[in-house]
Amino acid sequence: MARALVLSLALMTMATLPVVADASPVSAASSCGWSSTQRPPSHILVFRAKLHRVDRVPFRLYVARVMASGAWPAGKPMASLKAGAVVIAQYAWWEAVHGHHRTGARSGHRCFNIRDGGWGQYYRSDVSVHSRIREAVQAVWGASVHKHGRFIRTGWRGWGGGCGSAYDGWHLPENAVTACALRGWGWRSILHRYLGPRMSLVVP
Repeated sequence: MARALVLSLALMTMATLPVVADASPVSAASSCGWSSTQRPPSHILVFRAKLHRVDRVPFRLYVARVMASGAWPAGKPMASLKAGAVVIAQYAWWEAVHGHHRTGARSGHRCFNIRDGGWGQYYRSDVSVHSRIREAVQAVWGASVHKHGRFIRTGWRGWGGGCGSAYDGWHLPENAVTACALRGWGWRSILHRYLGPRMSLVVP
């Protein structure tokens, strides 16, 4: 009798509990992530580590500000600026598609695509963007890099020697790229030299 009463109470309790949907991971098509590798996102969510907040930034402006924050100064040759704009945009674009799935890619209840500083790219919102940087970003906007048929994550480094040096197939060494640009190389040739082999550049 006691057992039957306990079972009856348990069934009644279960019947009154609210139905909760299963939690699911944030999808690339959500307001946080981005699903397309054919066109860049219109905005990107940037975690400002020191400010403890997430900023929603127009993507073109984000790329220009990263360059102006010291990644690729405006005084570089235009071919170098264009090549830099492609890899800086591609890095953040890749993170918008993939990076927000990682553990820790959240600030409180908000997810983000990339963070400023060491885990992402150095970004300042108060920096002045030179017209040459804006021109470079505009000229290559929407270009993307694929390797072995896959949309890849690219990077850059602030060192390198002469043109052609410091090659690893994934990064642009800023000083070496500048040396190539001063030799008259175009931005496409620079990218193929440093991100090849089997690299394809998709330009809208």
